Amino acid sequence: MKKLLKYILVFLFFFCFLVNVNAKEKVTLYFFHGDGCPHCAAETTELIKDLEKRDDIKVVKYEVWHNQENSAFLDKVMAVYKTKTGIPYNVIGDTAIVGYNEANKFEIERALEYYKEHNDKYRDVVKLIKEGKEVKINDHYSKQDDKTDKDTTITIPFIGEFNVKNISVGSAAVLIGLVDGFNPCAMWVLLFLITALIGLKNRKRMILLGSIFLLTSGLVYFLIMFSWLNIIISVSTSILFRTLIGLFAIGAGIYNLYAYIKNRNQDDGCDVVDEKKRKTIISRIKKFTREKSLIIAILGIMALAISVNIVELLCSAGLPLVFSELLAINNITGMKAVVYDLIYVIFFMLDDFIVFFIAVKTMDVIGFSTKINKYSHLIGGIIMLLLGILLIFAPGIIMFNF
Repeated sequence: MKKLLKYILVFLFFFCFLVNVNAKEKVTLYFFHGDGCPHCAAETTELIKDLEKRDDIKVVKYEVWHNQENSAFLDKVMAVYKTKTGIPYNVIGDTAIVGYNEANKFEIERALEYYKEHNDKYRDVVKLIKEGKEVKINDHYSKQDDKTDKDTTITIPFIGEFNVKNISVGSAAVLIGLVDGFNPCAMWVLLFLITALIGLKNRKRMILLGSIFLLTSGLVYFLIMFSWLNIIISVSTSILFRTLIGLFAIGAGIYNLYAYIKNRNQDDGCDVVDEKKRKTIISRIKKFTREKSLIIAILGIMALAISVNIVELLCSAGLPLVFSELLAINNITGMKAVVYDLIYVIFFMLDDFIVFFIAVKTMDVIGFSTKINKYSHLIGGIIMLLLGILLIFAPGIIMFNF
């Protein structure tokens, strides 16, 4: 009898041991949200409802806008994870993902699959925080992403590290910026400014005023684009908004192709600036370039650059807007967004710089036919049409970072 009892105890020991070894902790997604938050509503509709139907994932929801206790608990969680504030706030194990858009949806799904596959690295951190235990975050999921980033990062002399995963976004910035730069509204103003400056027979004044015009133009364009990006990011989780941007891009693309076909046998001009406005701008250029006071001339040229760039935004038919949406759906913000917007603006201004510095060198207005501009309608139209279709029907294709 004792021998039998001994065997039973040994059997139970090994059975319990095997169960504990093979048992996997169910991965939990903690979803901190607010009633009335559009981003939270989008995540609920597009992701949470589907996850709640699964048996292998548990979803725990905390409403924080109308529940003070939940709000205070979210503050504790954020303090532990040392992340920026904002909702929706998603927690899976040691990983926190703030906000919701196409890119974040991908990250949430990938983090869930990662912790399911690497269950030994998963722990219910939020549960530990709620129990009042001290927790030190060890984000295995993000670390494996960092390792991947290191594997795809190269060092370029004089420039620094560059991640080849981001090359598609950089290529888009170069291509779209370059096409956007060839718009007649910008070029005719620059050419007339150069003509007026050459007439002064003062190379130093020409370089100074021309450079200020170009640098101010680039700065204004950059600030406008970066402002647009911040606005778009705040509403980019809305499928309706993305669809509207896509429809706008398709419409602008069709218009550009029509403009190319219409003007392919003649010089293309700026449709936005009529004859009356041109005369006004020309008179301002003459006034500022002939101004004896250098300070007044500089301020006048800067004011001219600002006004011209506002007109350029209309003439470019929305390419900066579409590029900003491209950054938003790739979840590119902060310094990364600054870099990509700068790349865009540099290539946007490239043709202007080339024309200006050749004119400075030769002290003559180079022959620059506006025929070149109409080809920007063709290329820009194709790009806008393609991006518009992808934004509506296949946004995942232009999520270059993943």
